[in-house]
Amino acid sequence: MIQIKNIHKYFRTKEKVLHALQGINLTIEAGKVFGIIGRSGAGKSTLIRMINLLERPDEGEVIIDGTDITKLSDGELRRLRQQIGMVFQHFNLLNSRTVLDNVIYPMRIAGVDKATRKARALELLKLVGLEDHIHKYPRQLSGGQKQRVGIARALTMDPKILLCDEATSALDPETTQSVLALLNEINRTLGITIVLITHSMDVIRNICDQVAVIDGGKIVEQGEVVEVFLHPQHDTTLALLSESGVDADGWKLFVHDIQGDVIRLTYHGQAAAEPLLSQISQELGLSLSIFQGAVGKIKDTPFGQLVIVVNYPEGKSIEETQQKMQTFFKEKNVDVEVLQA
Repeated sequence: MIQIKNIHKYFRTKEKVLHALQGINLTIEAGKVFGIIGRSGAGKSTLIRMINLLERPDEGEVIIDGTDITKLSDGELRRLRQQIGMVFQHFNLLNSRTVLDNVIYPMRIAGVDKATRKARALELLKLVGLEDHIHKYPRQLSGGQKQRVGIARALTMDPKILLCDEATSALDPETTQSVLALLNEINRTLGITIVLITHSMDVIRNICDQVAVIDGGKIVEQGEVVEVFLHPQHDTTLALLSESGVDADGWKLFVHDIQGDVIRLTYHGQAAAEPLLSQISQELGLSLSIFQGAVGKIKDTPFGQLVIVVNYPEGKSIEETQQKMQTFFKEKNVDVEVLQA
């Protein structure tokens, strides 16, 4: 488990003092994929570098498995860092060395014997799908292949934690998906805790279990990805979702053209597979139209979020019909929010 307690970080210049991290508190459970999302300058890179003390906090504690690592000696810190792999945005490969030698390099520095380090490197390159490229040089690889080398290199010392510093931001969308799938598989099969930073909600949705939203050096929202994605609370979260194509308030653009009650339905898991609108329309005689919607998956969890317009049947009590509708959706574990009545 990783615990970040009341972390503050200041960067000082002659002109001013920048309070980069302002009282950050996070708990990252072992074996989870934890995302930290924010815009450029929000403090996310500084925060992730606290976990292996590439950046030291000015105040606060960084606790890994019960040990405050800010109090470790230099030798103890070097040993700890062998348990924390890191994947970088721009790959940081040695251009003069082959793919195999790039992966071997950290083990050579750590004093691992020659036979062991080569066998380990070959094993990891097979894991990341590059066993046929071991004698190539970085210049001969695509961006996605370079990042796979970086991932293999980060795993050489069998780390408990893998830090990903914008690991997909330099990649095209298709390559991003393949790298995220690889990270997901590594998390599942090896049980490694993965902490990644990104500016993309799509990355968070595809791979993360939990997320923290950072803005201006502060955590403004955090929780399970399903909850944060489907029930965002902070303006920064709403804006990041909108930038990724999920605009929860897009229906307001047409508010003057809507006749009927406007309702947002939010659901995930089993409810996503059921024909809910068809069922309730038939049972209660409702006239329903979908005004805005998104369906898909958040990691492995199917979800749906629909904005619908409801018109009630004539000759029946609207209040009674509304109550029956609320009961129906509650029994199906669907959250109902009345946006306009």
